[in-house]
Amino acid sequence: MNTLLTNKRFDGFLATPFLWEGSLEGLEMFDHVDRKVVGYPAVDTEAHIRLGKLVEQFVSFELEQDKTIQIIKSNVQVFHDQVTVGEIDLLVNHLEACVHLEIVYKFYLYDPSLPDELHRWVGPNRKDSLIYKLAKLREKQLPLLYNPVTADILNELNLTSNKFVQRLYFKAQLFMPLDHKNVRHNMINHKCIKGFYIRFKDLAHYTHYSFYIPPKLDWLVEPHPEVVWLLFEDFEKAVVKILNDRTSPLCWMKSPAGNMEKMFVVWWE
Repeated sequence: MNTLLTNKRFDGFLATPFLWEGSLEGLEMFDHVDRKVVGYPAVDTEAHIRLGKLVEQFVSFELEQDKTIQIIKSNVQVFHDQVTVGEIDLLVNHLEACVHLEIVYKFYLYDPSLPDELHRWVGPNRKDSLIYKLAKLREKQLPLLYNPVTADILNELNLTSNKFVQRLYFKAQLFMPLDHKNVRHNMINHKCIKGFYIRFKDLAHYTHYSFYIPPKLDWLVEPHPEVVWLLFEDFEKAVVKILNDRTSPLCWMKSPAGNMEKMFVVWWE
């Protein structure tokens, strides 16, 4: 386990704001006050863990340090006739209330060609979107608490679904197109904007910059200089191979003056 790398990932996770405050589309964000987290989680990230599962471990480590929170059960697998119905991320006690908490960490890009603010936030490869995720939470993930099959699991904990409130722990990194960097947003937290995105043809404006393409787990990490930076020509060749697979990589870009930014290079127009 690379402890230093895990720590940088955890720092990046903590530095990511919640996507909104209060309620959005009828979905309530967890009332999570800023609190100082001491230390770092002991996480084995070398076992091909997915980014979403790594974030769940980070959230649990963070919440365990809050004296107002007691984790009842995490990663609750719900089965029916040996078929997986779904998974409940966290059941916690918070200030004497039972909370069903769903954890989300996303990367969204702003597409101004789409009809309204919530629809405009799409995944880097356009296979996902904020509006789709909100619908999935509302129609599938949160209702799982009230599934009759889940009642047996809750009974083992001496609990019933009507004792719970449901909240989201939803963090996101957002990326704007270059010509919309100053657009203000009414429904989401502007502090979530972490960088920008460009098409491959726009890379020609950055021939004097250096670049780094982090692995997926390091998408959490804030850019720092202690990596092997690529010159433009080598970066361009590497990006072409990724884009040919219809995958949009997250990259770090360093200016000649040493300023570093996150960006996506997208394959779509």
